[in-house]
Amino acid sequence: MKIILVNPNYEGSLESKRAYIPLGLAYIAAVIRKSNRHQLKVIDAAALDLPDDKLLEEIKNFNADVVAVGAVTDLMKAAVNVCNIAKKAGAKTVIGGVHPTILPDETIAFEEVDIVIIGEGEYTLLKLLDTLEKKSSLRKVDGIFFKEKIKDKIKVLKNKPRKAIENLDELPFPARDLFPWKLYSSYSSIVRKTPSMHMMTSRGCPFHCTFCASQSLWKNCRARSAKSIADEIEELIKNFGIKEIYLFDDTFNLNLKRAEEICDEIINRRLKICLRVQARVLPMTEQLLKKMKKAGCWCIYYGIESGNEMVLKDIKKNISLEQARKTFRMTENAGIRTFGFFMIGLPKDDRKTIEDTLNFALEINPDFVNFGILIVYPGTEIYELAIKEKSINRIKPKEIFKPSRYTNKNLSDEELQKELSNIYKKFYIRPGYMIRRLLRIRTFNELKANITSGLPMLKGKNPFIVAKKWIASD
Repeated sequence: MKIILVNPNYEGSLESKRAYIPLGLAYIAAVIRKSNRHQLKVIDAAALDLPDDKLLEEIKNFNADVVAVGAVTDLMKAAVNVCNIAKKAGAKTVIGGVHPTILPDETIAFEEVDIVIIGEGEYTLLKLLDTLEKKSSLRKVDGIFFKEKIKDKIKVLKNKPRKAIENLDELPFPARDLFPWKLYSSYSSIVRKTPSMHMMTSRGCPFHCTFCASQSLWKNCRARSAKSIADEIEELIKNFGIKEIYLFDDTFNLNLKRAEEICDEIINRRLKICLRVQARVLPMTEQLLKKMKKAGCWCIYYGIESGNEMVLKDIKKNISLEQARKTFRMTENAGIRTFGFFMIGLPKDDRKTIEDTLNFALEINPDFVNFGILIVYPGTEIYELAIKEKSINRIKPKEIFKPSRYTNKNLSDEELQKELSNIYKKFYIRPGYMIRRLLRIRTFNELKANITSGLPMLKGKNPFIVAKKWIASD
């Protein structure tokens, strides 16, 4: 079979489109290539900013039998458009990813979509291709919804779910070489060294934050071994010349022993790499932080969300402000920079709790902060709450859902936007903070990044998503 994997083009700045290699597609491409049973082509239409007519031309020239596209909720319109283009070229269409997994019935309803993959797509798509090539029944392929003609009527058939991949080490490393990888840059204004890439060392999260869809997507937690992770880092250094890696896991420190093993493996191999990781404020230890520092970690992203205990409890964050204080102190003492994530417009938020959040951010004083207004996504508890409160309608079949802000009962959208702008100004426009940040610059790349993000900060805007220029790979 001839298959094309497509990352859809979408409206947005070219810089944001070239943020990261789409790892989901890169993993699927690696599995298909390793099987050596099908002809494979990868098109990152977003990174290439490929117009529809050129995509159609690419599909026709390759004479693709199948076109598979990945989609999150924000990109469903673009993903369905790819399916429409593929149908014009006579190809069978497959769609997978977060949104189709959470809403398979609503996704398969699109006329342009032939097959929906639910959950992890690596082995499901490979089995699907083998089955199509043999012209066997798709009823034997676990993990898909598909359309079949029965007595002159098109019916949707729903196969049983595919079991999760228990041993993630068995997966080949993402086929990054099939993507225009030199175009990508980490979508951040805090990258210390370039070129930079990201990687995942685990799948899933055991926590139940009301604003997050991770539980709906992954169901259970699985993690790769320290050896596998170090092997991939070595490959990135050797084959791509990578100098910095962002570990994109939901929670790097979920298992303290495993996190230490990863650090030990990097240290023992003497891998020269800068690391940024995502972690929770609990669990965290001084011992792990010291090892992370020695392994090359220079920045940790912590999700705190609110500076008010009542709000934290309401969103089921399962942390306390005192735990956050302690972890930020330990991280600072270990010589690692901190990045704090906060949200406003949460269900229990009002002016007082938002003020608490700003004051707490000022108190723990991260090197970087990102404040955002809560957005409602399907698969989250807050999505169900918003439906119950009748502020949004449940997504219907064939509907393109545009994620929107949660309708806070205490503050309007306009008021929340003013609060957000005020928060950014009060946090970033402080002489002490600005001097501290400048004194901590260690590379020319950091200097460029700070200049890039400076103007949005002065205007009270998010410096991590509105800057016009981003640091490109060397």
